[in-house]
Amino acid sequence: MLIKQIRINNFRNIEALDITPDSSVNLIYGPNGCGKTSFLEAISCLAMGRSFRNAKNTNLIKSGEPCYTLTAKIEQDNSTLVDHIGLLRSKNRSDPVKININGHKTARLLDIIDKISLQIIHPQGTDLISGGPSERRGYLDWGVYYSQTEFKQKWLVYRRLLEQRNALLKNKQQPFIPQQFDVWDDMLAELSEEITKMRNNYLADLLPELERLTTAFLPDIKLNFYLSQGWEKGLKLRDLLSLNLEKDRVLGYTFYGCHRADLKVKANSFPAGETLSRGQIKLLICAMKLSQGTVLYKKTGKRCIYLVDDLNSELDQHSRELLLNEILSSKNQLFITNITDDIQLPAGESSLRFNIKDSLIPAQQ
Repeated sequence: MLIKQIRINNFRNIEALDITPDSSVNLIYGPNGCGKTSFLEAISCLAMGRSFRNAKNTNLIKSGEPCYTLTAKIEQDNSTLVDHIGLLRSKNRSDPVKININGHKTARLLDIIDKISLQIIHPQGTDLISGGPSERRGYLDWGVYYSQTEFKQKWLVYRRLLEQRNALLKNKQQPFIPQQFDVWDDMLAELSEEITKMRNNYLADLLPELERLTTAFLPDIKLNFYLSQGWEKGLKLRDLLSLNLEKDRVLGYTFYGCHRADLKVKANSFPAGETLSRGQIKLLICAMKLSQGTVLYKKTGKRCIYLVDDLNSELDQHSRELLLNEILSSKNQLFITNITDDIQLPAGESSLRFNIKDSLIPAQQ
């Protein structure tokens, strides 16, 4: 897929910006504080409904303005179809997000996530390795979501069931009757097994690419990846839910299930987050994100869009070349930021280079 056009209004320090991107490389450069990262952040909000820097939505609105608006034209792969997407967020927290897709209004963020698949590499993204299980679980589920169409519905149903079971566990106003959990536990266990199978199938497709790219980026380190499914392997989840019901009631939440899964990453047999340097973690993340783009195309024929913030941060020239060559060889659209425009691109690649400070549309007088 390609972003054919994007318009940004009142987002962070960007008052107005209208860009027609190149289908290959888009280099956004300029001095610190001029809006380079904000531009990438706006794309992430349009594609995922949230900032990749985990900023509060109200903090993304330009000071003194009531809302921000983002609009884009997205060309889908192997098609002449162009989706017109718009998103508006208000400073008033009681106002829901407003989304418009091809003239149809919706408030479901999943509707825009379905339209744009995005991969982001940025200096603060080391939580994928150093952070908690939710980061790595989200990484894995990104690939399952876009490659296995039935995953979305199963995961949505699972989340609703989990919320209902947890609410029942926390309810101290009603008598505690273990039998009333039977129906929830039956459904949770069944869906958890199905979701885990999807994750394992996806990981099996991903591992060859992970091995190829981690070897290229970190040739002296042996990396291993495996899924910790959220309960002890070899045991039946349905039995664990029953046996640990009293424990769950004390905790106030469901301890076992696929919502507790983790993608374990080992470097030379030790946890990668505890043994690798920050620079090595950045290289590992590059390999992991690139692997997903390759598998997405092989499985579905779809390409994703890459955002790379501060290309030179913690990457030497060889690593930068590996990253750029891998992204562009797969014909993925790329947006990168840098202080200057002196990025060396692979020979023959088309590009749009713009100084974002000079590209901002001045306010109307």
